[in-house]
Amino acid sequence: MTPLYTFYKQAAAALAGISMLAFTACQNSSQKEAQNNPDSTNKDAKRGRITRRTQDGCYMRVSGKQMRDTQYVQLHIENGKVSGKLVENIYEKDARRGNLVGSVQKDKSIKAVWTYMQEGQTDTLTIAFLLTPKALMQKPFKVETATGRQVTDESATFSVELKPTDCKY
Repeated sequence: MTPLYTFYKQAAAALAGISMLAFTACQNSSQKEAQNNPDSTNKDAKRGRITRRTQDGCYMRVSGKQMRDTQYVQLHIENGKVSGKLVENIYEKDARRGNLVGSVQKDKSIKAVWTYMQEGQTDTLTIAFLLTPKALMQKPFKVETATGRQVTDESATFSVELKPTDCKY
């Protein structure tokens, strides 16, 4: 072996060793940080509770004559801004799936626009929610007679209850 080859081989081994030490140190550091500062909100986020730390929550409603209609909402709230997903599956109908974007209002209600796909078409619907300690409440929809479109019934109370659930979509 030439001295240059031996030098490169030793340098590569040293570099690999240093890289492994750095990687192990980073792994141990993040594990220690997680142990010293346990994030109890992970359990909360999985069960739908909005916490100051994660600002994530998931909610579901099952309804209909055969209890097969489902509505699933996943929310992320940060600095008064709301984003998330909403999926509405009505039994034996085409599902509506899409994204929510909105904001938290002064009265702590949430106004969001749901942009969804249904039957290959994109549409939007304004939605009003109220986050309570035990549920996500929604104002019901009504059909606007002039256009035949579904809209949020702004004069109604928050009467549609979605219960906390695991975040699965």
